[in-house]
Amino acid sequence: MKRRVEGHPELTKDVSTGVIDIHDNSDRARYRLAKQQAQMVQDSKAEISELKDELKELSSLKEEMHEIKDLLKKLLSN
Repeated sequence: MKRRVEGHPELTKDVSTGVIDIHDNSDRARYRLAKQQAQMVQDSKAEISELKDELKELSSLKEEMHEIKDLLKKLLSN
């Protein structure tokens, strides 16, 4: 059984499950768009975090290569 949510004529609530349903399509579309945008922001943040980690790893490898290069120069100069 569904009942209207008090103060919100576009909403109904299923009494047995507690699920709230939006009957106004424009509200539903805005909700879906907001949800999609929030997911895109989360995905972007995760991707940025991964790129930062990769950049740190590359920087570390670059430092190690410089150290190896310096050691090889010292070895060859002796």
